[in-house]
Amino acid sequence: MDARAPAALPPVILVVSADEQVLESLLVPLRRRYAEDYRIVDADGPASAVAAIEELAAVDGSSLALVLADDATPVAEHDSVFAAARRSFPDVRRGLVIEWGSWADRTTADAVLELMTRVQIDYYVVRPVHSPDESFHRAVTDFLREWEASAGKRHRGFTVIGEEAQPRTHVLRSRLARGGVPSDHLDPSSPDAVSLLAAVGVEYSGVPLVRTADGRVLVDPDDAELARAYGLETALPETDVELAVVGAGPAGLAAAVYAASEGLRTLVLEGESIGGQAGSSSLIRNYLGFSRGVSGAELAQRAYQQAWVFGARFAHTRRVSGMRIVEGGFELDVAGGDVVRARAVVLASGVTYRRLSAPGLQPFVGASVFYGASSVEARAQSGRDVLVVGGGNSAGQAALHLARYARSVSLVVRGPSLAASMSRYLIDQLDAAGVGLVTGARVVDAGAAAEPDRLDHVVLERTDSGERTTMPADAVFITIGARPHTEWLAPEVLRDQWGSVITGPDVLAEGGKRAWLGGDDGPTALESSVPGFYAVGDVRRGSVKRVASAVGEGSVVISSVHAHLGAHAGG
Repeated sequence: MDARAPAALPPVILVVSADEQVLESLLVPLRRRYAEDYRIVDADGPASAVAAIEELAAVDGSSLALVLADDATPVAEHDSVFAAARRSFPDVRRGLVIEWGSWADRTTADAVLELMTRVQIDYYVVRPVHSPDESFHRAVTDFLREWEASAGKRHRGFTVIGEEAQPRTHVLRSRLARGGVPSDHLDPSSPDAVSLLAAVGVEYSGVPLVRTADGRVLVDPDDAELARAYGLETALPETDVELAVVGAGPAGLAAAVYAASEGLRTLVLEGESIGGQAGSSSLIRNYLGFSRGVSGAELAQRAYQQAWVFGARFAHTRRVSGMRIVEGGFELDVAGGDVVRARAVVLASGVTYRRLSAPGLQPFVGASVFYGASSVEARAQSGRDVLVVGGGNSAGQAALHLARYARSVSLVVRGPSLAASMSRYLIDQLDAAGVGLVTGARVVDAGAAAEPDRLDHVVLERTDSGERTTMPADAVFITIGARPHTEWLAPEVLRDQWGSVITGPDVLAEGGKRAWLGGDDGPTALESSVPGFYAVGDVRRGSVKRVASAVGEGSVVISSVHAHLGAHAGG
């Protein structure tokens, strides 16, 4: 029995044009393809479209999934119909309708670029001119898929029942979302939760519950139990592997794709969630091949499926805790007392954000203070004042996504500006979205006011003068001071003072000939001081902190792995 009440109203697709021919050319294919699941609403211009949006927003349970309009002129107090739509429905997707080939017209091109920079539209849509126009439908379907995921409609039968202020509730929701399984969330005291638990005969006892797609109720499941519930494998292979990849972020997934596609027996060990830090990014705009951008979770899931189809095995929620160099390769200790033997290892475990020493933050970690750019928490910030601490692209992407929902979003950075650490396109979009910027400051304390379990403010300290000020904050997202966790590596693996693995010619330059355990040639570009042990992505010293760079390193390292395995075929 499913205790969730079905949505009372179908989501709306709003089509806007003053040109009757354009309007009809959009409405006919949309109604033919989507009318059973969506309500198709038309408006003959921006003014009537804004009126329709306001009318829709006044109806409880209503939702606006997509706006397609060919006119972005200001209307009333709104910058455009697109701005009006997002103000009332933060999850809405917005497409500017243009004619085929009009991107070659400078005026049209400039309009598209300006609207995207000002965060007015998500992308453009080419008006269909024949039927069926599958390119048009692909654009619409992509928009609707993004809306479905962002609005939390793709629940797939999983429901987390837990108090919002309880950190474990947030962890479970994040684990599901990062695993490609967005879920519903119910407060234990809500009528829906009470009804659902009564139907399955389970009582809420103060810890979060997870109702699975097959109707089971898990009581505060650990990561492994939760992963198995949505179909992921956590067991280790019984035989040795040729390559063990530690970490399933972009670098590790790329290594798995190329290793498995070339026939290597490959095992990927991931202690938390597929995608690493990139997996929590709401939108990566500058990754090659995704002109509209792609969420980190979707990119990671695509790469995971690609590696899996090539034959790579994955051991989810299995954390590596130690290693030994043995005859013929390596032994990796896996938490729980298991051991994996591999002839070569690619370390792609990435980095984690440093904990701030501000004492007042600790009581709120996991409830209103988050380490990392957790896009799954964005919707909960509706009507709240939010701070993002950090000046890199991850911080910028988090702030931009949060700006869809929060009353205000501000970035707090230690430096004088963002120019040295953030991509220009992100800086421009943050400015257009009204994201505030506090430079030359750091968070040193925090506290609550009326509600003891809810963050109310943070204390900022000027880095130049030491002056302290209080700033309202209902939530804080921290994306600074990333450090690798490499303390478990064998002492023979050369690292710098921060724990990053030294690779390639730097091994000899830093540690001398004694540091390199191989022959006279020295290590290859991504090889550590131990032959057959490689480091790629953020865990490697000197890496470029970009997804594309991590993917590149994970891809090219496999040629060195092949060479090593070939040279030690008898090992």
